[in-house]
This record gives sequence, structure tokens and C-alpha cells, in this order.
Amino acid sequence: MKTKTAVFSNLCNRELFMPGNVVGQKLKLPVYKKIFKDENLIKILENESINQTVDAFIKNGLNLSLASANSYLHRNTLIYRIDKINKMIGLDLKKFEDCMIYVNMRQIYLMVVKQ
Repeated sequence: MKTKTAVFSNLCNRELFMPGNVVGQKLKLPVYKKIFKDENLIKILENESINQTVDAFIKNGLNLSLASANSYLHRNTLIYRIDKINKMIGLDLKKFEDCMIYVNMRQIYLMVVKQ
């Protein structure tokens, strides 16, 4: 169950990170900086184990079994971390579109905040 304050429960926030709105476009830096002030979003983006889990999940074609085997993580741990993202920020990484939003968001976060 998603929290009502999940940053990506707002459709406008989701649209900002869609590939068509990011690739080859001028970044909307003030809007991104406002989104990146969300505490739950920062907790997810700064958590190295979650980001490694997401990378393994994507690298293995969104396949939980392959990702857990290839990253030496227990399958339940992988599921827990992916569900934690859904609960905290409102992205379901089991859906390809939400994975693209997450990857774009993480890269923009590194460019905007971590310069």
C-alpha cells in the first residue's frame, strides 16, 4: 500500500522523468530541485544497497529470480527492497515504465544535487 505522500503518486512528477521529457530536452532544474527535497526520495536515492539491488534487477531484465541469483541476494531481500521503493516514493519497479522513471530520476539527481 502506497503512502499518500509518495512523491510519484503525483502524475506530474512522474511525467517529469519520462524518457521523452528528459532525453534531448532542457532540464527543468528548479522543479527537479523541489522534488529532490522529499525526505523519502532522498533516503532511497542515498541508499547504496537499494541502488545496487535496482541495478541488478534491471540488468537481469526485471526478473526477480535471476537478479537474486546473480547478485547473491536472497529473493525475499530483493523483493523487500523493491517494495520499499514502492511504499516510500510510489514507483513500482516491477513495471518497465516505473523502472525508466527511477533510472532517469537517479541520473538527474546525480547531476542536479551531487554535481
